Amino acid sequence: MEGERKSMKRNSTIILGVFVVAIVWVGTSRWNSQQREAAVIEANLLPLPSSKGLHPELSRRLDERYKSVAKGPDKSEALASLSRLYHANGYTDQAWQTYRILVELDEKNPLWTYRLATIISGFGQLDDSIALYERTIELDKTYIPARIHLGDALSKLNRYDEANTVYQSILDGEPSNPFALFGQARISLARNDLAQAKRLLEAARRSNNRIGGDLLADIYEKTGETAKASALLHEITWSSHVDIHDPWIDDIVADCYDSFEVSMAGGKAGRAGDLDTAIRLLKKAISLDPLDQNAYDHLGDLYVRNGNMEQAKKTYKTCTQVAPTFDKGWSGLISIALNSGDHAKATQLIDQAIVHCPDSYVIN
Repeated sequence: MEGERKSMKRNSTIILGVFVVAIVWVGTSRWNSQQREAAVIEANLLPLPSSKGLHPELSRRLDERYKSVAKGPDKSEALASLSRLYHANGYTDQAWQTYRILVELDEKNPLWTYRLATIISGFGQLDDSIALYERTIELDKTYIPARIHLGDALSKLNRYDEANTVYQSILDGEPSNPFALFGQARISLARNDLAQAKRLLEAARRSNNRIGGDLLADIYEKTGETAKASALLHEITWSSHVDIHDPWIDDIVADCYDSFEVSMAGGKAGRAGDLDTAIRLLKKAISLDPLDQNAYDHLGDLYVRNGNMEQAKKTYKTCTQVAPTFDKGWSGLISIALNSGDHAKATQLIDQAIVHCPDSYVIN
């Protein structure tokens, strides 16, 4: 019995010793990681840009995040937040550099390689962006926008076989993906294969009728199908290019303080059918610029599409008060009155609108 107690005591001592060593090792490893993190940030972080002319809240948030990156305990988290503020508000040099740092510190996170790739691609550095898109896909094969952008970048460099393979890998899982079909159609056009391009564009438009309309109309003209070309050109009011729904980039606008950019993002969300997000963004755009007549008009239209006529009327009414000579606010109110059968109200609104917008074709 005495021998067993000694053996148990010896084993407990050994286990305790291993546990203490493990704690020391983890603590040392964490300290080394923190030291490396601080050294990488200190060596590469760009100075905070001037706050002159900035929205006060943006200036405050930039200053707070920058100080947290420089001196706070959670440097990587603060750097991630700072990168969003930079990217969302057009500080591309600073965003570029913060993403480079994040790629080094958090190399398994596909978000950083992807966002860096989109910035680099925007500057025309396609070879570098391709490497980053490929790395993103290695880390997350499920994120379709990364594969679409990779295919687009390869296509722009005339690497058509590689681009076609990327698009096809998407279509193997999503046969009706309009962006992959559109990408393959452009490759077919580059190779002067009109029949294949026509088939692909028609398939893309069956999935998303906003995409490829002008290119398809041009093919109809070239193949002698003039009636189809004329009908299609009469139908479309936009170009072939449609931005893909891209949450990893689109979500950044939540940190933007430019009313025009926020309003544009709201329009994109609305076209994608995400009315709740579109309404939220348009309301933010108005809060940033209470005199933005176009934002009121777009918000009113979204409320109509959402079936919220009371909010639509309030929004259009505010639009007429903010910009009395802007005919779209009046036309929105008139349309609601007409569609509800209140012709007396519609007539009253038309009389008021003509006073402020006498030359408006829509009102007259």
